[in-house]
Amino acid sequence: MAHIEIKNLSFKYKTSEKNSLSDVSFTINKGDFVVLCGKSGCGKTTLLRCLKPNIMPAGKTEGEILLESRNIESLTDREQAKKIGFVMQNPEYQIVTDKVWHELAFGLESMGEKNEIIRSKVAEIAEYFDITDLYNENTDNLSGGQKQLVNLAAVMIMNPEILVLDEPTSQLDPIAAERFMDIVSKINEDFGITVIISEHRLDYLLKYANKLVVMEDGKLVQCGCPQEVLREALNMEVSPLMPIPSRIFNGHNGAGQIPISTKEGRSWLINYISDSKDESFFSKRNFTEEKSSEYKSYKKDENLSECKSYKKDGDSNERKSLNWGCPTSYNNEKNMSVVNVKDVWFRYEKTSIDFIKGLNLHINKGEIFSIIGGNGTGKTTTTMLLSGILKPYRGKIKVKGKIGFLPQDVQILFEQESVMEELKKVDKSLIEKMNLQKLLNMHPYDLSGGEQQKVALAKVLGEKPAVLLLDEPTKGIDNIYKEQLGILLRDLAENGKTIILVSHDLDFCGEYSDRCGLFAQGSLISEDTAREFFLNNRFYTTTIAKLARGIIDGAYKMEDML
Repeated sequence: MAHIEIKNLSFKYKTSEKNSLSDVSFTINKGDFVVLCGKSGCGKTTLLRCLKPNIMPAGKTEGEILLESRNIESLTDREQAKKIGFVMQNPEYQIVTDKVWHELAFGLESMGEKNEIIRSKVAEIAEYFDITDLYNENTDNLSGGQKQLVNLAAVMIMNPEILVLDEPTSQLDPIAAERFMDIVSKINEDFGITVIISEHRLDYLLKYANKLVVMEDGKLVQCGCPQEVLREALNMEVSPLMPIPSRIFNGHNGAGQIPISTKEGRSWLINYISDSKDESFFSKRNFTEEKSSEYKSYKKDENLSECKSYKKDGDSNERKSLNWGCPTSYNNEKNMSVVNVKDVWFRYEKTSIDFIKGLNLHINKGEIFSIIGGNGTGKTTTTMLLSGILKPYRGKIKVKGKIGFLPQDVQILFEQESVMEELKKVDKSLIEKMNLQKLLNMHPYDLSGGEQQKVALAKVLGEKPAVLLLDEPTKGIDNIYKEQLGILLRDLAENGKTIILVSHDLDFCGEYSDRCGLFAQGSLISEDTAREFFLNNRFYTTTIAKLARGIIDGAYKMEDML
């Protein structure tokens, strides 16, 4: 008997003209590790929320979901709390108390458990998740990775049969994300708990999964063993969503087992090189600093750009560009400093420790600068200092021109009842280029996380800023839209906008940044061109750099491998 049966499930939001889910049917066995993937807005989050009725969105539902042959909507709130654990994309939305120990205890307290039982279970769960050192910490002081780990522990203390996770690593740095998923895998293996997870980062996730579900436009298009699904998906429109090693394998017509992880990809690549009779793939690759810095090429997308390539120091009149409110020619201003940060120090309270320590930063007009580093290192704080939301107690910050700020939590930008009202100041051409027409009549809170990111960015761009501060702009969005976003940002930069990007998405930063800087302990400890930055870093580097290191010198982004 299946643990969960989803039968002909359809769902439509009150504010939408079309179904977000359409006739979705599949089964999940007890102890399965199921991964949902698909484009932003394909229905993943909606499906996951339907698995727990007390957080199900408002709208019209058809079909049914059975948990051990029982309709899931018949479960009481108490039964749902015990049987189904849910970890949200944004850890801030789930934490409800001021102390870590109280957050762990909160669910059991709500269930009316005795104090001695609560104390015992809290101690046990803190030990299991290795968070005993956080026991007495204020939840507000935790990093994003720590908050998400506490959320997971607070869910698991209820001993659920099913663990549902909606993009749980979207705000985590790569190292923290891998650690988090290792723990989720351990929970699945140690306790036989059924795991259902939605994620865009498949490169390290699929190695844990025994079932992959691919969705598109609210419909299930593939479901089954990851290897079998990959063989089909790699030749479909959803191919860019698949793991990078798998896409490289497919791009070279690889034979045999499809590599999923970086380790598998390296093994395949070594064998491919040794067995290959065709030397053209490798002989044409001449990764020099001169070549890397002179040209950057991007794939044309019908929705976003008329540009095929960008020449960094060429005649601006040769470029075909969209009009974003900036002059199309600024050759004399190319090296003009727009952002200057000199010896900046900041602390949140007068008596607290310094959070930003002696920060120095210099960014030119038309440059895309990516800030990279672990959770809690000061990256978001820096964007808030640059935007003027926070003020340093020492040092100077100078920003030339109007600032547009996209915060990590984009929902704070939404004030209206529909996307159309939110974007009333935005040019129709930009709405079309970002493919937002179908969302205009929806309430912003009914959108997926990725769709909210798109709308929020369009709203910020509608103010026509000269400097863009983007805090995790790729959070919750799929690889297809990431490419579109990257092209958009490059076009903006080519037209004079200065872009500062805080991101955990190292592959995105490697593809589209001019320079990158590494943050640690409140300070910028290194910076370089994107190429040199990622080739010289061992841990904070791109998937391609990890895959090709010691095999193909100089490769750090996808175009280097295809």
